Amino acid sequence: MVRHRARYEGSAARYAQYRPSYPDQLIRHLAGLIAGVPAAIGTVLDIGAGTGIFSRQLRDALPAETRLIAVEPGAATRAQAVADTPADTGIEYVDGAAEAVPCRDAAADAVVAATAAHWFDRSAFYSEARRVLQPGGVLAIVQYVRDEESCPLAAAVVQFTGERGSRRAYIPPDFRAELVELAGFGGFEDFTLRRPITLEIEQFVGLALSSSHAAGVIERFGADGARAAMRDLATPHLTGDGHVRFGYRFECLTVHRAP
Repeated sequence: MVRHRARYEGSAARYAQYRPSYPDQLIRHLAGLIAGVPAAIGTVLDIGAGTGIFSRQLRDALPAETRLIAVEPGAATRAQAVADTPADTGIEYVDGAAEAVPCRDAAADAVVAATAAHWFDRSAFYSEARRVLQPGGVLAIVQYVRDEESCPLAAAVVQFTGERGSRRAYIPPDFRAELVELAGFGGFEDFTLRRPITLEIEQFVGLALSSSHAAGVIERFGADGARAAMRDLATPHLTGDGHVRFGYRFECLTVHRAP
């Protein structure tokens, strides 16, 4: 995870501005699973917390006494998260990595990673999750992916960045298969929602270019050229009121730490 921090260190503000929040239904679902952990300790770890978008949403859904520790290795990204989080929110932002979680053994009710685990050394991360979770604790992989199947604009963005952008920085993992087979865990559950979001065209441009896969587009066309290219891509998909609909699939995949 640490080796990828440079991808976002220079774009934390853009990421914070344009990246979507997560559906309330998904947040409530995960908070309910955490609330059901037996002999709750009251500590939740958000690993690879980035600019804190997910951390703040989850914090609002958890009991006030729950300690939420947001672990993020990037100093600039962590600073953006702190700046965007009200002082009384009760989130602790700390330096640390998925492969070396700053927490003692069996001290957490939940370990979550929101649209971050694809960057991890997941073998090391899963070992760390097994170490820091108490028996019955929740391991959650949360992510959103572009819904190419039901959204033509999402499919167009994926095709464009694939053809004109940089080589993909990672192969999308099969988290379902990994969690089902994960030693020391059980009770796999898949909670998935398809949710399109409605955006003004400049919001869409900012969102599309905030992806790590768009870095090559910016390098190839320059910042202004990349923005123009994304506007051209969106124009055929504009609605009558000048907005576009961009499809996402939001997923919350969970397992529980075995006794």
